[in-house]
Amino acid sequence: FNPILGETFEYHKPSTGIKYLVEQVSHHPPIGAGHAESPLWTYDLVSAPKTKFLGNSVEVYPIGRTRIRLKTTDEVFSLVPPTSKANNVILGSTWVDTYGDYKLLNVTTGARAHMVYKECGWFGSGRYEIDGYIYREDGTKAYILEGKWNEYLDAARCDEAGEMLPDAEILHLWKCKDKPENDPYAFTHFAHELNSANGLSPLPSDSRRRPDRALLEAGQSSEAAVAKYNLEEMQRKERREREERGEVWAPRWFRPLGPDAEVLQDEYDNEQCAQYEFTGDLAALEGPRTPEEVPEDSVCGKGFVPWTYPEIHDNLGKEAERQ
Repeated sequence: FNPILGETFEYHKPSTGIKYLVEQVSHHPPIGAGHAESPLWTYDLVSAPKTKFLGNSVEVYPIGRTRIRLKTTDEVFSLVPPTSKANNVILGSTWVDTYGDYKLLNVTTGARAHMVYKECGWFGSGRYEIDGYIYREDGTKAYILEGKWNEYLDAARCDEAGEMLPDAEILHLWKCKDKPENDPYAFTHFAHELNSANGLSPLPSDSRRRPDRALLEAGQSSEAAVAKYNLEEMQRKERREREERGEVWAPRWFRPLGPDAEVLQDEYDNEQCAQYEFTGDLAALEGPRTPEEVPEDSVCGKGFVPWTYPEIHDNLGKEAERQ
């Protein structure tokens, strides 16, 4: 389901102080911009993926920009992820492969990590496997990396040739949690946490409020398709109304930086991916409350209003929520 222009998603993690907000800032081409903060870091994202249909598969090129700043040291990191491919989208059992280069650069010091995600070969050979190195500021290898992107990632000290040192300790950087059993969409626990609106009163433009998304999660695919069509019709109606008024849509939470914005090493240029800057205040978001104050069924699929002209949508909006 493509995000509606102006659609948002917010996430709060009170135990860590994390707050995150993303907004769909362009419809053609589709671009989302996000910003997150915690007591230790800030995170800024622009996602402008491109897709290529290959008959029975779809390649997704993750064009965009990801920057992380550590508040304790003021170091800035830039991240460029690998390509993904959805296989058997028409015939057969659908599965996803991720392959190519993963690049993480410490822009401040020059240290970097470079991993290669292996493309799945015949009979599943190499599927999920990743390997690479962490490099020091002078370009020499410091750590060897090995793992599977759906299971774990380990690191160990190595020599300049990339061979693990004999007495090196294996560092377990992360390991995936066990996934819920018999989940109809193979969602992780974190995916369910993101979808949940229990105790959260998000913006009227929040994705959780989309009636089509809520219906699909509930397994009502036919009703979800009708609600999706209604939302798309409402978006077209918005565009026509905007053109008749001679107005230009602008994001609520972000602003474009223009063609002269700084591009860091390995990042996509400004012609491939526009840059956006967060202009809002995450502290102004309401944040979590108790489930008694905000029942989940009062949010999921209810009150979705990303519109600039909500007064022109009364009939279709009510019909979408009734599905």
